[in-house]
Amino acid sequence: MDPQLPDYYRLLRSADLNEAIRNFDVPANMDAFMRAAANPKSRNFLIDFSDDEAWGGFDLQADSFAKLLKSPRPPSLNTRWINIWIPHEQRDVLTEFAKHWDFSPRLLGFMCSSPLKYSRSAYTSKSNISSTSSSRRRAPDRSDHESHKPSPTSSSLDPSLDLEERIGLDELKLADPNYNDTLNQYVLANEIWHYSTVDSGRRYLCLGFNTLHCTGPLPGTPSDPVHQNLPSGKRVWSWLALCEDKTVITIQEDPFPYRNGTLSLREQQHLSIIRRNLSTVFAQCSKARVSESNSQQLPIRARVGSSEEETAHRPTDVPGLLFYYLFDDWYTTYSLIARREHQYAALLNNLRVEMLTRADLGHVDRLHHIGRQLGVLKRLYEGYNLLIEQVLEKQEQSLASLKNSHLLAAGSGVASMSSSHPGLVDAGRDLLGVALSSAARMRFERLKHRIKLYAVAEIEECLEQKDSMVMMNFNLIAIKESYSVERLSRITILLAKVTILFMPISVVCAYFSCQFTDQSFQVKAFWEWFAGVFAASIVALSIFSMTTGTNESSLLYKPLSRKAWELGVRLMRRRGRGGQSGEDEG
Repeated sequence: MDPQLPDYYRLLRSADLNEAIRNFDVPANMDAFMRAAANPKSRNFLIDFSDDEAWGGFDLQADSFAKLLKSPRPPSLNTRWINIWIPHEQRDVLTEFAKHWDFSPRLLGFMCSSPLKYSRSAYTSKSNISSTSSSRRRAPDRSDHESHKPSPTSSSLDPSLDLEERIGLDELKLADPNYNDTLNQYVLANEIWHYSTVDSGRRYLCLGFNTLHCTGPLPGTPSDPVHQNLPSGKRVWSWLALCEDKTVITIQEDPFPYRNGTLSLREQQHLSIIRRNLSTVFAQCSKARVSESNSQQLPIRARVGSSEEETAHRPTDVPGLLFYYLFDDWYTTYSLIARREHQYAALLNNLRVEMLTRADLGHVDRLHHIGRQLGVLKRLYEGYNLLIEQVLEKQEQSLASLKNSHLLAAGSGVASMSSSHPGLVDAGRDLLGVALSSAARMRFERLKHRIKLYAVAEIEECLEQKDSMVMMNFNLIAIKESYSVERLSRITILLAKVTILFMPISVVCAYFSCQFTDQSFQVKAFWEWFAGVFAASIVALSIFSMTTGTNESSLLYKPLSRKAWELGVRLMRRRGRGGQSGEDEG
């Protein structure tokens, strides 16, 4: 037990809390917490902090969370951050959250979804693939505030569901007879990468969305044609909730389920990339390390000024700022497209160079897959914009909504109804959802413009470039075919000229081979006639080639008459310019 542990934790009389809670501003504790945050076997953590102090702990039990939620926090710890990893193994903890903040049953069911189990050995099993093609799943009836409502699809026909996930779903059904795929969030997140959801209660605002991390494929990942239509990277589903008591909750899908924390070196590297933004925000909650660069510091606990206005708004601004910076994973989410050297610009440039060297129809197929990947990314970013719009949307109160929900706006014109309806209570805020602070709202609005400018606009530019490259490829193929036809025509004309060249020689040879009466030929006469006829044939063919523009010495042919006409026109222009200059001098 930390000897400086506040009375708030001591009075809870929990041995788990007394052992886990440590001062986050102590460098030794901070280093231990950072190692625990990178440990794949860590299950959860909690941080209570303010400008003056910060306390946190890892791997708390459900009863510890229940005691913490029931006990009011002191003003010295105004902000709380709870993070959950491996949520399917902590249903009791999530149930405590749902009871305290009145989560909807469907939201709790989604949060407790079982992950998909993958089997590498199933890649080569044709029977599993064929059986998978006949299985169908129905998308859950989503009555929550969702940004997308896809129609029921078949797992075998959905282009966004790769082979690994289709096989894993069937194996999960066989392994768990109580498995219900109509209430499994990860099935929907795997089928529709741009799927997102917003759920609002009177005590919470919850966002659910997919994040895409630039980890690269793992060794042994199948390269089936369906997977080529998806961007390269690791897709991870995340929940992000802001509660009315200044608590922020983050829940992240287990990227490597059923591994029990035993990861390979490559998987550990991928896990560090997936948790990079969370680790960055986590480190900003401690004052043990002060960065030399102010640009690396987030305004969570670090600040420059200490004016009276800023100090007064800090307790209400920090939860919204924490909520925003956990959502705005700029480096991870936008490094795919919002950088000058991003992979799609490089792919398109390489394809353009290959097309100019040798154009074929294979480039069209590669451009098709690039276009499908860009389409997935565009819908993903547009889904982020829809989430931001719903977060910033202000719900208007009406008489019917206030009456039906037993809420009465303070200072409104319906205050007289309180006497006739004693069940009505005053409500000085919106009916559903938790209001963000002005500092967080300003940053969300800025993020919306950045997504449009740096991500969506770049994707649209790449898609336009892709379409133009498809047309360029077909044009290059047509040009190459025209060159082939032209080369074939030149060879045909050359062979025809050679044939025509030797036709008079054949006549001369036939003439001198005849046996005429009282007529004899000498060898010298034969060669004289042969040379004369051959020379005359060459001259005749040359004149014919120049007059008809079929001379094989150039790529583009121009008849002699056309050349003579152009030469005469140039001479007339020169003579006209010379005469005009003479008149000007005179």
